[in-house]
Amino acid sequence: MSISTKLLSDQMVSRFSQISEEIQLRQIKISTGREITEAAEKPFEAIKLSALEEGLTQLEGFGKNVGTAQSRLSMGDTVLTSVDDILAQLRERAVAANSDTFSTTDMEAFRVEVSQLREALVGLANTQTSNGQALFGGYATDIVPFSEDANGRMQYRGDGGEHTLAVSETMRLPTSVNGGSTFMNVQTDDGIESVFNIVDSFEAALATDDSVHGTLSGSADVGLSLSFNGDRTPRDWSLTLEGPDGSVFITALEVVGGSNDRLLEAINERSDETGVAAASVDGRLELTASEGSITLSNLDIGGVTLASRMPQFTITTNDDPNQTMVPRVQLLSAQLEKITKAGQDVAISRTIVGARLQRANDQEASIQTRSVALESDVNELGSVDLEKVITELQTLLVMRDAARQAYSRISQGSLFDFLK
Repeated sequence: MSISTKLLSDQMVSRFSQISEEIQLRQIKISTGREITEAAEKPFEAIKLSALEEGLTQLEGFGKNVGTAQSRLSMGDTVLTSVDDILAQLRERAVAANSDTFSTTDMEAFRVEVSQLREALVGLANTQTSNGQALFGGYATDIVPFSEDANGRMQYRGDGGEHTLAVSETMRLPTSVNGGSTFMNVQTDDGIESVFNIVDSFEAALATDDSVHGTLSGSADVGLSLSFNGDRTPRDWSLTLEGPDGSVFITALEVVGGSNDRLLEAINERSDETGVAAASVDGRLELTASEGSITLSNLDIGGVTLASRMPQFTITTNDDPNQTMVPRVQLLSAQLEKITKAGQDVAISRTIVGARLQRANDQEASIQTRSVALESDVNELGSVDLEKVITELQTLLVMRDAARQAYSRISQGSLFDFLK
């Protein structure tokens, strides 16, 4: 059976094209290192490989999130360590200030130092990450979380959440602690206060220490002539009254402004226990006793839990010079407990940050283990056998060259070659 020149030519061109495609395919495999370059080659293996590679990509994203969490938590631990150091310095100053060895000048030096430490605390609470995100703002990472209001009190502008990042298919890891719970929620004996208010209270107590007292006393023959200062909000006033017959704790309910009516009633109701009588004379409260002395102490005002630079609630004598008694929370002796509680709260926050950082480290190790396993599966399924493919390529190149030479010789023949 004879074959026409055109048919032979078409068949050879088709074969050359097939060989070229095979050569190109192996060249691609060698250059990419991948066994499957197109899904059509091995559909099932291609689907499985795609799923494995998608898993690797997801793990890479989780790994980046873990790195971000580690960075934020490490920064948080460093910041809270600095906060703890500042509170330790404040505790030392509070202990020193409660001794009798320091002068008024020393107290002013303490006050200036406390003011500077307070500024440092605000700066630490407003710490931002390298990309400008607030560390202690909760979900609100694009704000300055702590700022002063019109009265100079520090307010928290963030929210109650905690910034988190996905570190696995089922786990989100907090990357810090909430600023509100860390700096604004210190449980003291007088109620919940912020770290900043506690420091402000200490500074105020230092500023007023030389001009106020925690007790007032007078002899029975002179008595005590007292005036009261307050605000227009009804508040309960409580104090300890000691007279020649004994000591009692007195509470006058809903005292308004400088009125002494409720206090007069409360004192006279207990006169048989103290030996002290009260009377109102020209707007002042006069306390008298038949013998001994009269002493007032431990003044508490409802809703007043911190010291103030200008104490509003006072009891003042008519002596020369006047003696002014202030609520217990205004005194230096009341500040150490609050500062200590603030330090304890910060220490708890540091513990939480440390535990979360350990979780992040553990998750990093878990991701690395999973990544190694997936990479092994990907390599086993998708990596090309270079030795095999190179051998196939060399064989195809030889076949292509031989076919070209054969075709060239056949195509150059003529009728005269057969007549020889």
